[in-house]
Amino acid sequence: MAKKEKIITFGEIMLRLSTPDHQTINQTHSYIANYGGGEANVAVALSHMGHKTYFMSKLPPNQLGDGAISHLMANGVNTDYIVRGSTTLGIYFLETGFGGRPSKVIYNRKHSAITRIDLSEFDFDDVFDGATWFHISGISLALNERVAKFAVEACKYCHEHGVKVSFDFNYRAKLWSIEQARPWYKLIMPYVDVVFASFYDCNTILEIPLDKGLEDASMHDRRMNVFPKMIEKYNLSYVFGTDRVVYSSTDNSLAGYYYTKNTSKITNPIRFMIYDRIGGGDAFASGVIHGLIKNFDDPDYAVSYGLNTSVLKHTIYGDACLLSCEDIEQFMASNCSAEVQR
Repeated sequence: MAKKEKIITFGEIMLRLSTPDHQTINQTHSYIANYGGGEANVAVALSHMGHKTYFMSKLPPNQLGDGAISHLMANGVNTDYIVRGSTTLGIYFLETGFGGRPSKVIYNRKHSAITRIDLSEFDFDDVFDGATWFHISGISLALNERVAKFAVEACKYCHEHGVKVSFDFNYRAKLWSIEQARPWYKLIMPYVDVVFASFYDCNTILEIPLDKGLEDASMHDRRMNVFPKMIEKYNLSYVFGTDRVVYSSTDNSLAGYYYTKNTSKITNPIRFMIYDRIGGGDAFASGVIHGLIKNFDDPDYAVSYGLNTSVLKHTIYGDACLLSCEDIEQFMASNCSAEVQR
């Protein structure tokens, strides 16, 4: 890549504690520790694709905070925009599923350092100087009102200064209710360019209505009905997402899609075995962002790149995709995941 793009992501990075050998949380006596979090995973993946990435957050000034920073720096992510304060790092426990038993996640993040973040701790003129892209997700909106306000102000700044903003809905029912989430999602949407969302996100969270008579239509037809309304209402460029079929905890298939006001495309599905599912959506977002940065007018390439990146991430232990563009492009060429127009 001739020019390295400055990409900023904002969110919470947590300590991940995973049960070994597919054990349940009830039976395990030890955990495997590493670090991850949606927006941090995107920064890590894009760094491995050759971009200049920065992670903006708040971490405690202790060894756990140091460990998270070391993880980011080891993967080429700049940590200049991480402030230190408070005492707690968010933790999540992962019980890795097997066969017909799904994986489970338990969060312990309610009073983590990022929930004490304050706008006065950052100079957006400095943070976004030279930046071309800002990525955020709905998980950050869910942490508390302080973080949600920070996220909205950051997106508003980017919107006013010509920095493209991508937003992954990433709604998590374990963190908050639809009624709690709805006003914040509606508040942030006017400042967004590219969205990663499902029909459920659009219809239920944003309350974009489905026309009468389409309740039993195919998912594609329902998306074709509501996505253009969302795109027009919020002046979006693209909506991206994936369709997953679960055959077992270790055997899935994925297809990627994108929609604009007038067009749509859905890829053929790729079926694959899973080593670690966590971060598959973040990998998809990373691949799409990379594809759009290469050519914003070619969403076909972006959705294919995102899909292949996500499939490959499922073969890598940990939260983030650690593969180079060469690795991803070789995989794309070998599986020939041609897209089909619907």
